[in-house]
Amino acid sequence: MRLGALMAAGGLSALVPVDTARAQTSAGAAEPGPGAKVTTAYPGHSPFGFDQWSSVEFAVPAGVNRISVTRTFDHYDGLPGIMSDVLDIGLFGPSGFRGWSGGARDAFTVSGADATPGYVPGPVEPGRWSVALGPVVFNPAGMNWRVEVTLEYGPPLAGTPFAVLPTSAPSRGQIPGFPVPLPFWYRGDMHTHTVHSDGGRTLGELVAAARDNGLHFLGSTDHNTSAAGVSWAGSIPSDLLVINGEEVTTRHGHWLALGMPQGEVMDWHFGPGNPGAMAQHANHLRDRGGLVVAAHPLTPAPGSFWEFGFGDVDAIEVWNGPWTLDDEAAVAMWAAMLFFGQRVPVVANSDTHAPSDVVGLPQTVVRSTALSRDAILDGVRRGHSYLAESSKVSVSLSASCNGRYAGPGDSLPVSFFDAVDVSVSVYGAPNSFLTLYTEWGLMLATWIGGDGVGHLNWRGWGLGSVFARAEVRRPKPGSSTLDQMVALSNPVWFGPAPTPKPVYQGGQTFLSTVRYPNSWSAVAPMPGIGGAPTFNGPRASITGLPTGSALTVGLSGDNGLWINERQTNGQWQSWQQLAGPGAQGRPMLDLGEAAEAAFRRALRAARGASAPAARIVSSGATAGITAAGPAGAAAGIVQAGAAFRDAAIAGMPDGSAQIVAVALDGTLYHQVRQVGGRMTGFTPVPGAAGGKTWTAVKAAIAAMPDGSVQVLSYGSNGNMYLNIRKPNGSWGTWNPVPGARGAATFAGPALDITGLPDGSSQLLAIGMDGMVYHQVRHPDGRFDGFATPRGVTTPTMSASAIAIAGMPDGTAQVLAVGADGNVWHDIRFPTSWQGFRPLNGPQGADRLRGGQLSIAGMRDGTSQVLVIAPS
Repeated sequence: MRLGALMAAGGLSALVPVDTARAQTSAGAAEPGPGAKVTTAYPGHSPFGFDQWSSVEFAVPAGVNRISVTRTFDHYDGLPGIMSDVLDIGLFGPSGFRGWSGGARDAFTVSGADATPGYVPGPVEPGRWSVALGPVVFNPAGMNWRVEVTLEYGPPLAGTPFAVLPTSAPSRGQIPGFPVPLPFWYRGDMHTHTVHSDGGRTLGELVAAARDNGLHFLGSTDHNTSAAGVSWAGSIPSDLLVINGEEVTTRHGHWLALGMPQGEVMDWHFGPGNPGAMAQHANHLRDRGGLVVAAHPLTPAPGSFWEFGFGDVDAIEVWNGPWTLDDEAAVAMWAAMLFFGQRVPVVANSDTHAPSDVVGLPQTVVRSTALSRDAILDGVRRGHSYLAESSKVSVSLSASCNGRYAGPGDSLPVSFFDAVDVSVSVYGAPNSFLTLYTEWGLMLATWIGGDGVGHLNWRGWGLGSVFARAEVRRPKPGSSTLDQMVALSNPVWFGPAPTPKPVYQGGQTFLSTVRYPNSWSAVAPMPGIGGAPTFNGPRASITGLPTGSALTVGLSGDNGLWINERQTNGQWQSWQQLAGPGAQGRPMLDLGEAAEAAFRRALRAARGASAPAARIVSSGATAGITAAGPAGAAAGIVQAGAAFRDAAIAGMPDGSAQIVAVALDGTLYHQVRQVGGRMTGFTPVPGAAGGKTWTAVKAAIAAMPDGSVQVLSYGSNGNMYLNIRKPNGSWGTWNPVPGARGAATFAGPALDITGLPDGSSQLLAIGMDGMVYHQVRHPDGRFDGFATPRGVTTPTMSASAIAIAGMPDGTAQVLAVGADGNVWHDIRFPTSWQGFRPLNGPQGADRLRGGQLSIAGMRDGTSQVLVIAPS
């Protein structure tokens, strides 16, 4: 979680300070003590204008544990509901973004223990703070306003829980006995609001509504805030994929930043007058695996109408909530774009605010072999989708030529004179019209009767038709239209396929093979599964063994857990998948002849002995199986184990290794890899109350010189805990880790731990404020307390990912992905730090971009590093 490091670097400086008069009243004494409250009023005036930003800056001394803000302003209704004065508010601290409520609230509060929805709880740091203001003034005389800031004094308050959203949910396309998941149509609503901006539902109520309406995935996109993304503790659904995001609400149009890392905020203080700003923000999001969607682009309201053009977006939201005239205009605009050769996919979302708004009206239905963040967003990006008014409506669009088939978003290869056959089927759309469009306009139409089922078949000259798409409309007036949209497909293309914008897809694991005392070796990609050139996945962990080799565990894109060994000569062995819990004794699966044989058996059982042959294929980091025939292809990772969301490995002094892994349901598991390579199988780690299992959000493990291991985790309540597994295999108790500045606990989004030769351990973490924290646990169990190492050019280091490794000489090496997205390296000596320095990237690049990190200290004093980086 970065807590707006981007904003801290650039967004806050873009705000325009306002001259203020100050009147202070204090409920405490001249020297405020615990329990005292000091309120300061800041009156101000903003001139007529729509696109303007202001701020009120104030100082927070040491000893403050809560900040509360209220605002009042002169109301003016030039045209009620459309041209009414507004005063948006938000808050920034010394480390960056702390919250935004726009015009939805008159007051808010922030502390380490809690915060008003829309704001991020966390430490109240001494230093310079700022109330961010967004005045929208239609009154020609301007707007008078008043901001009151109340500082409450007292000891630091306990931290709040933080949970990491899983990157995948159980897929629906898995058939018993079939070794690969088949494509499935997943339904989702990617534009929703909660109490964290101007919505009326809590996160739990939003999830319940999505379930009730038959959705498989949900996008959380509150206005200009990361608060919802860090407020999921205890309420993460196990059966629904939640994609974190933000509705970036500029004064010149809104856009959905889907797939954003939790806690990160996209800046909104820019417009068409800032050349390259939209492209810069879009690329920043894509580097993190995200998707850029222009939201309700033709809404006729100030600030909502899209003014940035569509060159930097991945998709356009042409249907927003119940069908209205601006949606009609957006579809017409998109149809014109298709006619002129612009290939931009479209989506539909509810933009739900009030509890009475229907979640999933409308929805985007995406074809994918997995219900995961990366797979769904990639399906949207490629147009493998159609839009529907509800989960009752289904659309099937396919085109065929010369024995090949294609659906929405696909490209069907055709020669100049080839004819194509297009078929459309619709279900659940009674009393409506089904129409088929190509480059030449409307080609065919049919009426769908009361049973809701309709079909169209059309043959035409493919290359000249360019594409084919379907619409279903109900001839019944809407609130502002003569009919209503029921379903709309993205096109199937004839000829060359459109090229999606480059994006980080699941990560490419790079290996920085060796760090010598004063240099780094070249960065090279790590070989993938089944002979693939690279291994792609969201997480990896590396550890050294006494023999000089290194072991790595990695999560693949479908959340399977794999293990590999790098030998002393630098060569990697083949990846093997670890069996899931309860599968002790099962061999690890090599993706090769066994998988192909299993596929053939399942395929023949399903189709009979005359089924066509199958062959193993590889693409990127995934190896799959393709079956010949008109049904097309099904590809994916062969499932051999359970699905996990986090894992870590530690090499032991005796040559064995121990692994901890967090399952999708939060259960923490442990197993041992013995010296000969045999795996003992995953067993649950005992919980805080004896026989109960421990549930966690993240976990790290450190090998100690005495043969014990220390396991560090964020528990289900979001706080950090430590447990010790003794050399005899027995577990201790889970104890909370003391927080920073005397706090009883510590919470955050990332952690790591390493053992040192003297029996101490060092803990590294990212706090709720997005800063890097470090502390030492001595052999007697005493903690030094978390402190912040110095940043590259700032007093503290802001980061999104961290890693630490103890070295034989008693030092520790630290890695961090900074606010700039680059990887930085530091060394902690017994009483000092070296200072963060950049790592060079592959192929001569002067910086190495990073997502997740792992580092292993080797017995010869070198270190080996894994970085999951954009490809």
